[in-house]
Parts: sequence; structure tokens; C-alpha cells
Amino acid sequence: MHDRYWLLLYLLAVVVVTLSHQPYFLLLGLLAVILLSGPLRWRLLRKGLLSMLLFNTAVSLGYLAIALMRDEFRADYLLLINARVLLLVMLGFWLSARINIAKALRFSSTLSFLATLAAGQIQLMSRLINDYRIAFESRCVKRPDWRERSRLAVAQTEALVEHSHHAATEISQAMRSRGVFDD
Repeated sequence: MHDRYWLLLYLLAVVVVTLSHQPYFLLLGLLAVILLSGPLRWRLLRKGLLSMLLFNTAVSLGYLAIALMRDEFRADYLLLINARVLLLVMLGFWLSARINIAKALRFSSTLSFLATLAAGQIQLMSRLINDYRIAFESRCVKRPDWRERSRLAVAQTEALVEHSHHAATEISQAMRSRGVFDD
């Protein structure tokens, strides 16, 4: 029951953050999440910043280029989108560190099943990525250059997509045989 309330509070916070257009309120919310995170605050903040770095850098640079060409640059808008994304990412990491999603979704057997299934797939993919990394490192005498790492990333992505497609097919067939999709 406790986890369900935290999940509902999180969903409410996501709606409030999404509807808020004041960067200062978002920054205050971010400060509150950081303070409420306790001993995990720096790890969650680091994780949040690294998670949003690539996406927000691309979006911010795109906005900056277009806004400067049109002579419509607004620093407050740039602060707004970056603060909103960081706050949402931090809320997500804070929630995942605080609750057990399967327990929070226990009220619905379908949602609980899907959460468990997704967690299993995430663990499987994480293990596969780690296995690829270890295998690649064990076959390299010296540090691989950018081209070799790029080739590995492409091959690894192809294998992971193929594996996830195969796993999704197997899972959906198993679910269909157990009557999950029957009305």
C-alpha cells in the first residue's frame, strides 16, 4: 500500500511539473527532490545528469541555433526545458530507488505482470550488454580505436534488437497460449 501511494504521488508530481512553466518553481522542485533523496542524492543527481546529457545537449543546441538565426533567443526558455527534464528524470530515479514497482502495481494483475516482465527483459538486456563488453575487452590487446568500438556498437545493437524481437515473440506466444489476450 505504501508503494502505491508513492507511485500516485509521483504521477501527480509529473503532471504538475509538466504543467508548470516557471523555471524557478521547477528549480525549487529539483532542490526539494535532491534534499529528500537523502544519502542517495549525489548518486541520483549524477545519474540524472548523465542520463539527460546527450538528449538535452542536442535539443538545447538545436534550439540555440534556430533561435539565434531567427533572433528569438530566450535564456529563460532554455532554462525551463532543461530544468523540467532534469526534474522529471530525478523524480523517476528517486521513485525507482524508493519503491518496488511490482508492489505498487499489485492492485492490477496485468500491470504487475507487465512490470515484472519488463524488469526481467531489462535485466536480460543488461546482462547481454555486459557480456558483449567483457568479450570485446578480452579479445583486445590494446585499447580499441573509435572505428572498432563503433563496429562493436553496431553489431551489439543488431544482436540486441534481434534478441529482443525473438524474446517478444516467444513471450507473446506464451501469453496467447495462456489466454492473456482473450476477451
